[in-house]
Amino acid sequence: MTWVDWAVVAGFCLASVALGTWMTRRASRGIESYFASNHQLPWWLAGTSIAATAFSSDTPLLVTGMVRRRGIWGVWEVLALAISTMLAVFVFAKLWKRAGVLTEVEFVERRYSGRAAALLRGFKAVYWGLFYNCFVIGAWPVTGLRKVLQEMTGVSKEQAIIGCVALGALYTSCSGLWGVVVTDLFQFAWAMAGAVILAVVAVRAAGGMAEITQALSGTGALNMLPPMPADGSWLSSPFGWFLGLVCLQWWAWKNSDGGGIIVQRLIACRDERQAMASVLWFNIAHYCLRMWPWIITALASLILLPAAQLQTAGGAAFVDHELAYPKLIVALLPTGLRGVMLAAFLAAFLSTLSTHLNWGASYLVNDGYRRFIRRDASDAHYLWVARLASWVLAAGAILVAWSVRSVGEAFTLVLHLTAGIGPVLLLRWWWWRINPWSEIAAMAVSVPALLLRQHALQWLGLPSAAPVELAFMILATACVWVPVTLLTKPVEREQLRKFHAAVQPPGWWAPVADRRTVVPSWGPSLRQWLVGTAALLATTFGPLALMLGRWKLGLGWCAVALAGWSYVWRSVRSQSAAAARREPDQDAITIAAS
Repeated sequence: MTWVDWAVVAGFCLASVALGTWMTRRASRGIESYFASNHQLPWWLAGTSIAATAFSSDTPLLVTGMVRRRGIWGVWEVLALAISTMLAVFVFAKLWKRAGVLTEVEFVERRYSGRAAALLRGFKAVYWGLFYNCFVIGAWPVTGLRKVLQEMTGVSKEQAIIGCVALGALYTSCSGLWGVVVTDLFQFAWAMAGAVILAVVAVRAAGGMAEITQALSGTGALNMLPPMPADGSWLSSPFGWFLGLVCLQWWAWKNSDGGGIIVQRLIACRDERQAMASVLWFNIAHYCLRMWPWIITALASLILLPAAQLQTAGGAAFVDHELAYPKLIVALLPTGLRGVMLAAFLAAFLSTLSTHLNWGASYLVNDGYRRFIRRDASDAHYLWVARLASWVLAAGAILVAWSVRSVGEAFTLVLHLTAGIGPVLLLRWWWWRINPWSEIAAMAVSVPALLLRQHALQWLGLPSAAPVELAFMILATACVWVPVTLLTKPVEREQLRKFHAAVQPPGWWAPVADRRTVVPSWGPSLRQWLVGTAALLATTFGPLALMLGRWKLGLGWCAVALAGWSYVWRSVRSQSAAAARREPDQDAITIAAS
């Protein structure tokens, strides 16, 4: 790193801080503005902000490690989650907007009632807002940027962790959600440019795409689907792992109904259509645009950086494949472009950190402090507490980052830990009988189930394969929350009736629904979800196959993508026109039901 590189980095940091602090006045108008931008975000800004949050400093390293260890098919651990994030487009975007809440946790007291609902809201505010959020920030973006900074600049672990977290907390605590989303737009564009630059340079250094394809053709690294088991051992095979992802993982995780960060942006949008468009744009940017530069770079790294060059200081016991990405930056990029790439990593990091700090603070303040400690304070007081909460979360993330070794290991850990919670989060929209004790039981048993998982599988005589471990987490938690649901009192009928009339969710609500409330058919939305998911995955793999010279496969994927998006577009337009014609009648029904 020369002075030119550091000048580029300094210019980027000044621009980010300036953009963030520029929005401080707008964020200071009140708690609604600080956490939800007064519900005025346009779809393109909200969707880009979600994509920028997911474009973290750890994600290029995570994808690089997946591809180097398994091949292209290793990224299915990320791609399988598109099934649930596309469900958020066509189903949950509408439901969350109709719920009329400031945060995801506030939804608890709209859906449930009584002391149990209040207990659950307070518990989730601390559990997700503080403990989970600090772990995710420290284990993913902070650890990813720490590795990059150590590799590129030679700074110590302590300097890297404290410096990068303090920079993000500086403007996030002042600017609120408006500052977060505006800087996200700038940072996403910079991060994407950096990813494309490194991909182009790495491919040229490896001899071009044709040379990469030829060199890796016999290794399995270019396979987009995992190999089928040759000996019949489905559970422990890569294909069994893949089936576990596409059949179980997408609905068995914390964000099965959208999740905290997506929900925060949905709530901040102007209306239901803007909310749907924002999540659709996020999916395209997240899975289609940003994925291919990382995959191409990882394939080139298999030729340029053998595994022996990635051994950690401890020797051969651990080969850190995630280090391949920053090592390529140092080895291939000239002066100036190194600064651009380090700024790109800072952009990816700051967009994720700022979102998590603001999102976590929204739980702690709106669903913890304001709900249970001081209910009648001024907005100025709550804004002061929110800014303080951001710094508390930053300190917690620093402590977590000290002990995390691998981003990939932390990512899998979070997916498995929250696997048993996902079914309850989905069913609370579809089944009237779910109550607050269902969620409390699922969250309470998830950590013990994770800790006892290996011993339980050995006792049952089952292999420690990924799909088996995932299924165990789902069933172990269900063995607790299902009986708890049936043995505890249901939510008060009047609360359920009001919720159903306002939100109009799909599923089984007949025993408690008001007969005057007419719920539109959700069949078209579910068809749009299935076709849209296929189109999204085809849009991801089609151009990638063409880059690898697989013309028939690539053109086939592109044809599927074109047909799928065409159907979704026509279907959504038709559905929107029908909804516009029904609006007067629906308004009358809602007024009568209330």
